[in-house]
Formats: sequence, structure tokens, C-alpha cells
Amino acid sequence: MTAMNECKMARYIFILLLALYLLSASLRIDSGDGETMYRVTYSLVTGQGLAIPMEPRMTDTFGAWGEVEPVELFEGGDGYGLWGADGRYYAKYGLGWSLAAAPLCALGRALASLLPGATEGFLTRAAVMLLNPLLTAGAAVLLFYLARRIYSISLAVTLALLYGLGTIAWYYAESAFSEPLATLLLLGAIYAVECDHLPAAGVMLGGMILTRQMALLLALPVAAWALIRVWLDRPDRLFRSATVLLIPLAFGQLATLGYNVYRFGDPLESGYRGVAWNTPLFLGLYSLLLSPGKGLFVFMPLLLLGVLGWPALRRRDWAWLILGLALFHLVSHALYRDWSGGGGWGPRLLLPIVPLVLLPAGEIIPRWQARRIGRIFLVLLVALSLFIQVLGVSVNWVRHLQRVLDESATPVEYFYRVHYHWSASPITGQVRSLTEALTLVRDPASRAALAALIGPENGTFIKDWQSKAVGVLSFNVPDFWCVYLWFLGLPVGWLIGVALVLFSVAAGTALQLRRALAGDGLQYGRGG
Repeated sequence: MTAMNECKMARYIFILLLALYLLSASLRIDSGDGETMYRVTYSLVTGQGLAIPMEPRMTDTFGAWGEVEPVELFEGGDGYGLWGADGRYYAKYGLGWSLAAAPLCALGRALASLLPGATEGFLTRAAVMLLNPLLTAGAAVLLFYLARRIYSISLAVTLALLYGLGTIAWYYAESAFSEPLATLLLLGAIYAVECDHLPAAGVMLGGMILTRQMALLLALPVAAWALIRVWLDRPDRLFRSATVLLIPLAFGQLATLGYNVYRFGDPLESGYRGVAWNTPLFLGLYSLLLSPGKGLFVFMPLLLLGVLGWPALRRRDWAWLILGLALFHLVSHALYRDWSGGGGWGPRLLLPIVPLVLLPAGEIIPRWQARRIGRIFLVLLVALSLFIQVLGVSVNWVRHLQRVLDESATPVEYFYRVHYHWSASPITGQVRSLTEALTLVRDPASRAALAALIGPENGTFIKDWQSKAVGVLSFNVPDFWCVYLWFLGLPVGWLIGVALVLFSVAAGTALQLRRALAGDGLQYGRGG
């Protein structure tokens, strides 16, 4: 009966989060990273191999700390890849996300052949943008199952929903970055170890490395933890367990090295320029944990519950795995020259450890829930975290960054203002940007001016005018698919109907979830 309840709750969590993610999605690729990985996917699907087209940078840009990067540095490239040994251009990113997005890209191409009014570029981009909502909803389900190993069903459901809606996971569910895939694979590997399915754990750890090379710093502690558990429980199985776990993990690393050889003729060349770990440690830690522009606890205050709950969990080996993974990942990225991860919402590079940092919150929530003052603090932390994530998905964060850049004397000043000055924090900037975007949408003259910029008759947009149009609109309107499609000419009634269906699914699933929890009489507390 318990297994049936868990399966039912997991299904509700997945459907609820997926419906909300689709309702708030933009279906636009929001970064150069994402566009580049999409191009790899499109090349694979269309049989063009792994090389990609690119538009070379024509002017100087600025680097990780706002320093000027002369255009000559990119050797005729765009900064998102490198010229390969065969003279073609290749992305610098891992192959995992592009492979995972391939079926969706193929679906977008099929739809383009059935919908002559839509451009293939727009539909294939919109289709691949469905990947991260699926991955993030799946990661929340895995967090539920992991939490269920320790806590009651009710508390496990709470943690899964807090992760899905109260952390930057929501924003990156709407993005085209690879961190959601790495997060899913990390949680899946840990759960597979818990279920004593080491071959599956090895496959997921190998896939995580193929997705992001730096994920090796997460894969190795998980593998060590798994083998220590085997050694303590059944030492006679250690060799066999190590074999079935480490072979697929090693295959993922070898595939990554092989991909480097294929692209650049060197197993250690990944295409990244200027990679260094020279940020002062304490500056990097402050920047990733507490800074106004990227701080983990600034963008997700509810993670404080996880930190407070860790001591109560320390008697379990999980607690030490969480601590080890968090420290490995945090310190390595604090030292990383490009610790900020460029644009994006909050500390993007830390996303894989966010659900693990949240997990020990299950030790604190029941205690605080039992006291009035504790309930007040819980409500405040959750409400503030939820509000911050809603801001993140409501409007394009680049609007605020461009405003701060325009107001700064130099790119270096811009970098320090955005990351270290509260007055220029993206969180407060999003409030202003959302207000401005809503004003532009409400104003008939502004709507008419935007419509004049995005029509197919504009020569700049002939090749894929719809994707280009969405790119222009994203700086000026709320960042939702229904707004973009409205400007592109789809009937308002149809858009409202689709939005209502998604809202109804989310609301109905939330109601079913609540009834299921109440009907089973489940309370906060520890699991079996």
C-alpha cells in the first residue's frame, strides 16, 4: 500500500510541476549556451554531424570579471566554441544535453512540415525547450523518493514541491542550460545506489560526466560512497560492485575524451578559453553564497532550513555524502574564474547540489511547524523564495543587466554593481523590469511599435523571422509563450484556452494531491 501511495504522489508531483512549468514557459532559448547546444542538436537530427554554424563576433566583448576581450581572441568564432581539427566549428559544451534534446528537435521538425505558417527554426527551438521542464519535474520526483527514505510521505512531497517552485530550479526548468540534466542524473544515481542498483548508478554518473566535464567532481564522491556502503555491508561483493559501477562511469569519461579528440584532436581540449581556478576562495564563497547578484541563500532563502537541519541528519551516511558533494562542488566553483556562470538567475552552476542542500530541511520543518513562531518563519522563508522565483520567470533578466550596463562607466563597474551592490541586484531589478514590460504591453502605441518591428516583411528576419521576433519581444514584454504567440498573430481565444487547460491540470492535480495526503491521514515526521 505504501508503494502505491508513493507512486501516486510521485505522479501528482510530476504532473503538477510540469503543468506549472509549461504554463510559465517562454519556449525561447534564453542564452548563447543554449543556442549553441541547440545547434549541435539540430546538426545531429539533420544528419550534419556535430559541427555547427555560427555568427562570428565582430566587436570586442568583456569577460568573466568585466575585462575587455578583444575580438581577435576568438579567431573568427563566436566565443561559444572553437575551430576543430578539420577546420569546422564545434561547440565547447558537453554532448549530453544535445543528445537528450534530439527527439524533441525531431518532433519540432515534424510539426514544421505540418504547420506551414510556422518556421522550422522557431518550432524546433520551442520543442527542445520542453526538455528542461521534463527534466526538472523528474528531478523533483527523484528528490521525493530520496526524501521518502528518511521522512513521511507528506514531508517528502513538501520537499519536492519546495525544490520545484521555491528554488532556482523553476527558472532553469524554463531555460536551455545543461544543469537540469546534470541534477536529474545526480539524484538518479544516488537513488539507484540506495536501491542497490549500481549498474544504473554508473550509467547515470557516466551520463552526467558526458553532460558536464566538471560533474566528475560529483560523480567520484557518489561512486566512493556507494563502494564504501558495499564494503561495510558485503565486502565479498566489493569487486563485482566496483566493476558494474565504475565501467559505465569510465565509459562516460572516455566518451567525453573521445568527443574532444573528434572535435579538436586533443583529449584534453574541450573548447573553453581562459579556464582558470584563480578566484580568491573567500571571495568566491561569498559571491556564490551571499552576494546580492548570485548568492545561494539570497535567491533561495529556504535553503537555510537545509543548513539548519543537517546536524540532525548527521547520524546517517547520507548527511556526509551531502556535505561532501556540497563542499566539492562549492569550493571548485568558488575558485573558478567564471564562478558567476555568466548571465542567468542566481548561482546557476550550483543547481546540481540545490536539492541535496534542501533535503535536510525535513529535520526542521516538523519542529517549526509545531510552534507558532516557527510557522511564521516557515511561511516567510517559503513565500520569499517563491516570490523570487516568480520574478525570475516573469521577465527576461537581460533587460535589467542591459540597464545596469548602460548606467555604468565600464564593463568592470557593471560587473561589480550587478554582483555586489544591492541596488543593482537582479532581484530588485526584475521588479522594475516587470513593471516596465507590463506597461509596454498595456499601451496600444507600444504594442503597435513592437508589432512593426517583428513582422516577416522585415528583411532582417526572412530566414527565421519568428525566432528573431521572439528575441526582440523578449526584451520588452513578459517572458511567457502566450504573450509571444499573441504578438505573432495566434488567436487570443486559442491561447487563453491552452493556458486554461494547463492551469486546470495544475489546479486539479494540486487538489488531488491534497486530498490524497489528507485521506491517508499522513503527518509530518520520519518515514519508515
